[in-house]
Amino acid sequence: MVYPVSRSDAAFGSRNRDPDRSDNIGAVGRFTTREGLGVYVHIPFCERVCPYCDFAVEAVGSSSEGLEADYLALVVRELDRVRSELPDLLDGRPLETVYLGGGTPSLLSPVGVEGLLRAIRARFPGEPVEVTLELNPVTSECARVPALRSAGVTRLSVGLQSFDDTTLKRLGRAHRGAEALRGLEACLRASFESLSVDLIYAAPGQTAEALFADVARITDLGIPHVSAYALTVEPGTPFARARDRGILALPDEDTALHMARGIRAGLCAAGYRQYEISNFARPGHRSCHNLRYWRQQDVLGLGVSAASLVGRLRTRNVRDRRVWAGHVTSERLPWEEVEYLSAVDVRREMLFLGFRLTDGIRRADYVRRQGRPPEEDFASELRELREFGLIEDASGALRPTERGILFSNDLLCRFVGVDPPSPGG
Repeated sequence: MVYPVSRSDAAFGSRNRDPDRSDNIGAVGRFTTREGLGVYVHIPFCERVCPYCDFAVEAVGSSSEGLEADYLALVVRELDRVRSELPDLLDGRPLETVYLGGGTPSLLSPVGVEGLLRAIRARFPGEPVEVTLELNPVTSECARVPALRSAGVTRLSVGLQSFDDTTLKRLGRAHRGAEALRGLEACLRASFESLSVDLIYAAPGQTAEALFADVARITDLGIPHVSAYALTVEPGTPFARARDRGILALPDEDTALHMARGIRAGLCAAGYRQYEISNFARPGHRSCHNLRYWRQQDVLGLGVSAASLVGRLRTRNVRDRRVWAGHVTSERLPWEEVEYLSAVDVRREMLFLGFRLTDGIRRADYVRRQGRPPEEDFASELRELREFGLIEDASGALRPTERGILFSNDLLCRFVGVDPPSPGG
């Protein structure tokens, strides 16, 4: 059940509790845990807003100077407010991962990034195994790369999208192919522990030949992690309006499927393994933070529009930066939605998310967490998926077949009813 939040402490008052549930926020202490925690921080600033983007972002040019200090101070203030409200769920949790997403976090100064990371580390024990920052491969941002490494960032996620200038122009990206190549080379020279690139396919006017050339260049460079996403036209974006007017030419479904297969073949031939529907990595370079989402592990989200899952409590912050700032400045939680996951929610989501992973869901893990095998909860759904050849039983796990990976929507729609927060890149 989802509860809209109209004031900071609404989630803790009786009016937003479900009286028939024992797992509401009043009983939150029951879910006390000392398992590791991930922290996601949303940075809403961008040089420009891409026409396909529906994230909570705002165009600020090539620098966030003038907005940065106030925003980061409020992020830390929000963190302290949430910790004060949820001590049983947050106190003493070892910090395992930090992800700075957006938006364009690389518009932040390295000094600002270092201060933010220091503040987060000071509030949790342990040292994170991974600190990721998203970056666009433009000259102004890549100039900050060595200093970002010194500031404590260990992994970069680069919004490449393509090397092809025509594709980049149609996507409204600020960079071009030659600049992206120089930027990636600068990132490689900085010796981060890991490096990822985002690749878009099924973009307007994009050809399979140009896409596969992008894949070859990425593998030649030795980039160890690739996130490949089919372009999604989101409601309310300029792309959606152009599509509705009939002036947005997108590849058809068969071409998009051919592109997905070609990406997979090219990357796997070069030594990458597909470990999630959209993600490929060479050994030792899987995204630790994003795996938290797919494994249903806790992530605390901070900043505009950020989503959290802590215990069975899921929240999502307001999207408007000024409204968010007003809440935080007034010592109110900036939650727009609060959801208390029922036992049924947790079971459905465990399969919904787990089937995104090529390793699937280990039976022993499901039994350990749910007290019974998955067939007792989803007998008809699992039987149907087996009949359609979308899942298989292998090595003590339920996992998607190759067909299930390619037709993931057909697989995952059997477990709708949850709306998990999206990971970063």
